[in-house]
Order: sequence, then C-alpha cells, then structure tokens
Amino acid sequence: MIARYGYKPVFQYKFRPFAQEGFVPEDGGFTVLFYENGILSFSTYNANGLFMDELCFTLPGRVLQCFYGLLRNASSWLPSTPADLRGNEAAVYGSSFAFDGYDPIRVFGMNSLICEPCGSPGGYFARHLYVLFEDVCNLFMEYGITLSLDGFTWNAEMIRPFRKNQMYSSAPQRNVI
Repeated sequence: MIARYGYKPVFQYKFRPFAQEGFVPEDGGFTVLFYENGILSFSTYNANGLFMDELCFTLPGRVLQCFYGLLRNASSWLPSTPADLRGNEAAVYGSSFAFDGYDPIRVFGMNSLICEPCGSPGGYFARHLYVLFEDVCNLFMEYGITLSLDGFTWNAEMIRPFRKNQMYSSAPQRNVI
C-alpha cells in the first residue's frame, strides 16, 4: 500500500464498476484508505479512472485498536487467500482489499462468489473476506461512516469531512463541508 501524508495505510478498499453491454458506468468508482493515524480517506474517480476528489475523516484511536483485533482473528485464513478471486459470472464491478501486513486481494464478482457452494475454495475465501469487510464497515459505522461493497456515505450529524490541505493548515477554515 502506498503511504500518503507520512502515515501508512492499514486498510484499503477499492471499488471499480465495469462497462457492460448496454451499460456505461457514470463514474470510475472510489477508494477508501484507513491510515495508522486514524484518518480515513475517501477518493472518487471519473468514468475514465482519473482522480476527482478526496475527503478525509478523523476516527478515534479505538477504531484502529478494534481493526487490529479483527486482523488477529483473520490471521488463520487471510495469509492463504488467493490474490485473485473470480466468480463464474461476468462481474459488473471489481473490488480490491488490502489489510496491513497482507498482500492485496482482487475480487471479481463478489456477489456470485459468496453464493458458491460450501467446499468451493473461491466461495470459502470470498465469504471470509466479506465477513471481515463487514466487520471493518461496522467499526466505521459506529462513527457515522457507511461503507459497502459499492458505496460510501456519511452521517453529517456524527462526522464532518475535511480536505487534506486542511489537515496541515493552521489557519481557520471557513468552507467546511
């Protein structure tokens, strides 16, 4: 994972919609990065995959502690997860998951993979990965951030985003989102 702002990301999730016959995605998806300093970054991309915008959120230290607890629980299966998981159906989007200390995992067709029969390696790893992802999402949700496989929103009554240039500025900011 690439370090930004001088801190290492400990979690990364990427969502990229794919063009299908008769369907062109309106946007190029998004990326969520959670850094070791408790900053969560949400970046969006246009239909050509070019960066458009980034918003940041400050989460309390408890989230990082709980996150590492989840990784400890996943340590029995996460190291042996294949780097690429693909379902049998044509994928309408791709996902990429990266957890601190583990190789990134690309998943194509998560929805079909988690429904594969018991005993299938792809289904086994996809279901474990999905549960871990849901657990991470639940940590964020406690503080007003809703992350899903294909979306990201926040509760403005619970948490306020800021732009990365505000993180380093000591001057008061007037245009708060």
